[in-house]
Amino acid sequence: MLSKKTPNTLKDRKNALLSAIYIVVLLSFAILPLRVQAQPSAQELMEKGDSCRMVGKYKKALEYFQQAYDAPAVADDVNMQLQLLERIMRTHDVLRHWKEMPESSYRLFTLAKEHGDSAHTAMALMMQGKRLHILGKTQEGMRVCLHATEMMKRTNFEHKNHELVNFYAILAKLYCNEGNYGEALRMSDEQDRYIELSKDSHADDWYHRHLMRAKTIRLEILTKMGRLDEADSIYVKYGITPVIDPVSGTAVLSYYRARGMNDKVMLFLNTVKKNLCEDGDTTGRNMQRLMSDLGDTYYNMGDYQRAAEYYASTSRIADTLAARSLNNLTVEVHKAIDSERAIARKNVHLIIIVSCVVLLVVFILLMLYQTLMTRRKNHRMVATINRLMHYRDLVIQNGDRAEKSEGETADDTSDEELRRFKEVDKRIMKESLFTNPDFGRDDLIRLFGVDKNALPGLINRTTGTNVSGYINIKRMEYAAKLIKEHPNYTFEYIAELCGIKSSATFIRNFKAIYDMTPSEYRKQLNEAAATPPPR
Repeated sequence: MLSKKTPNTLKDRKNALLSAIYIVVLLSFAILPLRVQAQPSAQELMEKGDSCRMVGKYKKALEYFQQAYDAPAVADDVNMQLQLLERIMRTHDVLRHWKEMPESSYRLFTLAKEHGDSAHTAMALMMQGKRLHILGKTQEGMRVCLHATEMMKRTNFEHKNHELVNFYAILAKLYCNEGNYGEALRMSDEQDRYIELSKDSHADDWYHRHLMRAKTIRLEILTKMGRLDEADSIYVKYGITPVIDPVSGTAVLSYYRARGMNDKVMLFLNTVKKNLCEDGDTTGRNMQRLMSDLGDTYYNMGDYQRAAEYYASTSRIADTLAARSLNNLTVEVHKAIDSERAIARKNVHLIIIVSCVVLLVVFILLMLYQTLMTRRKNHRMVATINRLMHYRDLVIQNGDRAEKSEGETADDTSDEELRRFKEVDKRIMKESLFTNPDFGRDDLIRLFGVDKNALPGLINRTTGTNVSGYINIKRMEYAAKLIKEHPNYTFEYIAELCGIKSSATFIRNFKAIYDMTPSEYRKQLNEAAATPPPR
């Protein structure tokens, strides 16, 4: 019975397998058109990029523009290529991609010249002139920018007036940056004129956005000229708000700082920071500049600890950018090596030698650059430490300038608590109580007059750290002072003077506070002392 059923069973299995294969093939042909249809077109990708750019998501916008440009359908559409290259170029400029922006502007210039498109040629020239101006070639850059502006005026481009609004905005900013305020105001007037000429051909939101750009740039020019009354009138009349804008940029900050509006400055910078984080641009040049601006703002506000933290973040981002640039260089070198191998396979030994030399050079450059970045970072940190030491000496001598004068009462419990903390903190620094190795929690409880449960909260609210962290900061501040004033002291002796029993612990704690070792700090001090003063 089994032998008779076996052939039928195999036949049934074979038929079932063929049926399953047939169904899978039919489903594949049915799903394939849906997949093809689901792929967005180049036009749709460009519109998505424009939408991202309108809300300040430039990194995401660049991804959409690049995808659209790489689409096969764009290869035969010159007009679409020009539009996408123009967007890619300007987005690189906003993201401060100093390598990619000139490359994209050159590609746009070459393609536009090849097809006789004067409008896009002018756009590429304007960006090239702006880049030259930023690099310090002010006269050449301004000449190129003015030539691009005149070229755009002579075109029959449909959106000519719209582009000229942006052109004159760039010119006004460039003239303002070089201190030629008369020309900057004249360019600002031209910007206003072309906004009015374009008003009827654009929606109201376009008109309002470009009007705010123009008035924000004029606000910066008047502020730098010292004409603050006129700047106040513009600020009030147009209700200028600190919005993120690729054209006017951070122009409004000049006015805020001139008027001491630190709350407005912080609101603007934190908004920019949030926007960069949402766009994923957390380690780019924009974030590096933002960290530096935040550090400067906190420093001007007298919050030196926060300033030092942001300056340290600026240094870390700079190191990341440097490493990224060197990694890109290494990738390009490897591509060149692979290309050479494909072309000359018979010269394998020669290519290996060349590859080793190139990699060695890249490694040496990497080490040199890393050393240079570390020295620059340490130099900035030494400057920060010097400022903190100066402030520490002032507190010891005269008290914190934020302390209340005699006879002034605290407004609430927190103010009284802060006043009490500053009194004890000054005494700790003045009497160097922390130099006792056994100085700790019990001593602080006695000095502050609080119980052991209240002490951690008091320290955290006033310093942002814990009890051991507070004591460690005091010891490291004193250590930095000793290193500077007594270059002949050993680190073991300095550790002992600071109340630290182990030199290894001292070195570890010093690096944790200042992001550099005591020996690196002393080396920076020696180099600064050996550098002759400028004549």
